[in-house]
Amino acid sequence: MRIDQIVFRWRARSQGAGHDGVGPDATSLPPSAVDWWDERLALRITRAGGRNERPSLAYLRIEGAGVILHKVPARDDKNRPGAAIAHALIGAEDVVTAQLALGLEDWPGWAGRNGPEAYAPGRLEPAAATALREHASAAYARPVPDPGPVFDEVLTRVLDSPDAPLTLVMPDAPATALVRGLVDVIGDARGLTFATNEDDDTDPDLPRLVFLDAVAGAPGYATTRLRLQPGGTAPSDFARQLADVWRRGGAGALAPLRGARRLAGAAEVRQWQSEVLVGGRILQTTLIDAVTSGQAAPEHIELLHTEEGLRQVEAELAKLNDGDLRTVYLAWQPSGRLASSHPGAAAAITRYTVQRCMRSTASNALREALRNSAFDPAVVDDYLRAWAAHGRNSSAAPATVVELAQRAVAFGVPPALQSPGIRALMDRIALADLIELADRHTGSDVHITELLLSAAEGRRFDPEQLDVTHTALERTDYLVHCIPFLPGDAVLAHDRWYRVLHAVFGPQLGAEDGRMLHDVLKFLARDAISEVPPALLFALRRFQPTLAGKARVDQLAARDRYLAAGLPDVWPERVELMLAERRTRVRTLPAPSATSGVVQAAARARPTPRTLIAAAAIGLVIVALVAVVIFSLQGGSQ
Repeated sequence: MRIDQIVFRWRARSQGAGHDGVGPDATSLPPSAVDWWDERLALRITRAGGRNERPSLAYLRIEGAGVILHKVPARDDKNRPGAAIAHALIGAEDVVTAQLALGLEDWPGWAGRNGPEAYAPGRLEPAAATALREHASAAYARPVPDPGPVFDEVLTRVLDSPDAPLTLVMPDAPATALVRGLVDVIGDARGLTFATNEDDDTDPDLPRLVFLDAVAGAPGYATTRLRLQPGGTAPSDFARQLADVWRRGGAGALAPLRGARRLAGAAEVRQWQSEVLVGGRILQTTLIDAVTSGQAAPEHIELLHTEEGLRQVEAELAKLNDGDLRTVYLAWQPSGRLASSHPGAAAAITRYTVQRCMRSTASNALREALRNSAFDPAVVDDYLRAWAAHGRNSSAAPATVVELAQRAVAFGVPPALQSPGIRALMDRIALADLIELADRHTGSDVHITELLLSAAEGRRFDPEQLDVTHTALERTDYLVHCIPFLPGDAVLAHDRWYRVLHAVFGPQLGAEDGRMLHDVLKFLARDAISEVPPALLFALRRFQPTLAGKARVDQLAARDRYLAAGLPDVWPERVELMLAERRTRVRTLPAPSATSGVVQAAARARPTPRTLIAAAAIGLVIVALVAVVIFSLQGGSQ
């Protein structure tokens, strides 16, 4: 917090100086640092002769240090103009700031305002830092006088290029008022250096802002600087509005408008302008707050009915927390006064509130506010369709999709595939996951369970997914702990099972070889399943095209009846039945080839054993009849 000081005066060679000129005459700096600072400030401590008699104030930044330099014109030992009394305050850049420099403009302790005895040549004590800050704070608290239209022009130039050097050529310019306004607008003034009432702007290493009464001499270094003369620049609309805000409320009005941003370059300024300039006018509050409180200008009311205005509303809503969003939604909820006056904005607020409520992190208070309002559940359904169509949600877990559907149902969306959004969600879940999720939600959410089963029932058979879906059925014990506990009778349960089995197995359950049916019946006959629901067995029975296949299913149903009556298990007999069926089953011959036609024709002409036996019996009957006739004829002759 130490602030050192150096007083520069005219020193003649006869007074012990190395040469005639302005140099350090009194200081609190260590002797080793005096020459270093004398060299760094040599070009800033002089005043040209023939200029005005007003003091000059500058704020410089030199290698991490801040320097406040106050100088007044003086005469040398021969009473010639051109000398100066310069008083420099030096400290760390976060201690000696531009704001401190502006507050010390009228500080009575400057060497140029006191006699030589106040700062006698030689050693000085460091400046009283606390007293300096108190004086600057009191001065900064007083209203700054309006510098006039020139402020709008200077602000325009600074906003166009915040880091570019600028010279204002204006006699007796209100320099400190202009700089004070710039600091209030741009906020962070760490990169802002200035010099008021300078002699010229042709020296190197000049501050960023230089104030001249007039331009004199050759261009020199000033060719790299922009020179601004009042009336030569038309203020930008953004700068003009910022200046008006500053004139009405000062730094306090601009601080919330600027926020925590640091305007280090033109890109940051453009970003700031795009955020606060709405419909060509600066909003000191958000557009939503302005319209809600009735403080919006007619231009903003008109903007609210355009696409640009709706985008602005959505951008403002995205910055609100759940509590503030709830307040906004309650003020703009459907059928309210604001919603009737501005339906487009109200619809945008409802859409965003729905979007926020559908997140897992949404607060219960916000969800309750939406649930109790008179909004259209179709907004939620539209959100579901948009969510399902977005590529970034393609990897969402099936459980996440089901949770989203549950939230939608809680907001009034029918839990049925007739809702486009619900169908879009269900289409994102694989059949195997639908089966397992339906089994998992049984007993906790009947509506979601029925929805998942409905989605599974409507799927087409996919042979490539047979193994996966078959495994899912076995992991859920073929839904024997799910479907029987849903509303409906046995006919409805049988129909549900039939559709699910058809989606999983397709025509393979009714195949002639009966292998798939055997696997299913074998799994259902395990001791882990105490009783197979008759509706499931009847659904399996529907797949069998033959009486033999139906009999296999009926045998499992009869087995449960026998066991329930305390009779022995008949299921082991099924193995013998299947072996007998395999022994008597006629195997299908392979497709005929071109060379086997004759053989097959001969095989077809060859009599079967049954035909031979029948022919022999007929022959015996004929022989017997002939014998009887002969015997009768012989008896008649006798």
